[in-house]
Amino acid sequence: MRVLLASASERRFACLLEFIDKKELLVQPLFGDEKSMGTKESVEKQVGKICLSKAKMAAIEWSIIEEEKKECPEIIIVSDTIVEDPEDSMIPMGKPKTHFQATNMLIKLSGKRHKVWSSTALLVKKREEYEHLHGKWRYRIWTNHSVVEFEEMSDEEIISLVQSNSWVGKAGGYDLAGMAGEYTKLIEGDELTVLGLSQDAIFELKNSLL
Repeated sequence: MRVLLASASERRFACLLEFIDKKELLVQPLFGDEKSMGTKESVEKQVGKICLSKAKMAAIEWSIIEEEKKECPEIIIVSDTIVEDPEDSMIPMGKPKTHFQATNMLIKLSGKRHKVWSSTALLVKKREEYEHLHGKWRYRIWTNHSVVEFEEMSDEEIISLVQSNSWVGKAGGYDLAGMAGEYTKLIEGDELTVLGLSQDAIFELKNSLL
């Protein structure tokens, strides 16, 4: 069964490779622009809405591809991850675009606990219990959170993390499985959620592949 990850995330890809044969796992990031974050709703609701937006985009894109009589995967995975501001559950901390932004995020996270939210949708065609999305595609979405604690970091340690560029493409400006792992501790939840995939969605996916 061919599974497609609609994401350029190397961490998500590596997590899926733990139980999916590399020959069956395809990668094709979405062509369209992702929905931007806001501050009028909780981060939990924001991550779910962004994931649903990505799911719709994936369904539309692959419906067009299928019309061109090209092969399509049996399952499509889309996901979104947002780090919640440690001081305000309504404020999302997205992916920093500059060294300055990454530095500010790490300063804010240093010495504090925060929540990381991951929302993952599975898109399939033949599961009646899933909701209709677009064309022949149906979907179901799951959202989980984990709590991560940063130890108090010195200015030198923050500078080292920023200069390593390990923050690039990472929500909150850090990579739990990378250099930042030296300064972080998982307090609650699952590491998979922090790395970018809903634990409940992956449990469902594994059952689907059995």
